Amino acid sequence: MFRPALLRTALPVSKRAVNASPMIVRMASNSPITTSGTPDVAETSYIPNRLTPGEEIDPQLNGYPQLPYVSIQAREPFGWWDRQERKNFGEVMHEEEDAIGMWGPDVHKTSPQSALFQLSVAFSLIGLASYVLIKNRPERPVAQRTYPYNGLEKELGGQAYARPEEVDEE
Repeated sequence: MFRPALLRTALPVSKRAVNASPMIVRMASNSPITTSGTPDVAETSYIPNRLTPGEEIDPQLNGYPQLPYVSIQAREPFGWWDRQERKNFGEVMHEEEDAIGMWGPDVHKTSPQSALFQLSVAFSLIGLASYVLIKNRPERPVAQRTYPYNGLEKELGGQAYARPEEVDEE
């Protein structure tokens, strides 16, 4: 893997933050919107201009920023103060951090229809290969063993079905 400093030097100057600490530099400009800095700056920057037309401010948040519901797993891996959680120091947490954080359910790039199609193709190929192998199985190289007296019925205890249960009378 390349080190973050090496990757940052490969970016053009317009995408690099000039005179910034190397631990806090943000590399990708097209990744989800994040807040960095103090919480009071984040509160004033998100609520008024990030809502879509027809969407209302959630009254249960009581002034807490209404952040977009985008998983943190979609962020670039480098350029964060905390690389494991992909966050900067002082960044405002989402109200549903447990669901969209790094330890939440995984974000998949494959659509459910594509996954279902791929699984059906894989299982049908396995079934087809099994059918071909069963139909082309060679015969046994020896004759099957046979036993006299209807397969040793008398020697193994008589009839092939269960005997009726005996009831003891006292």
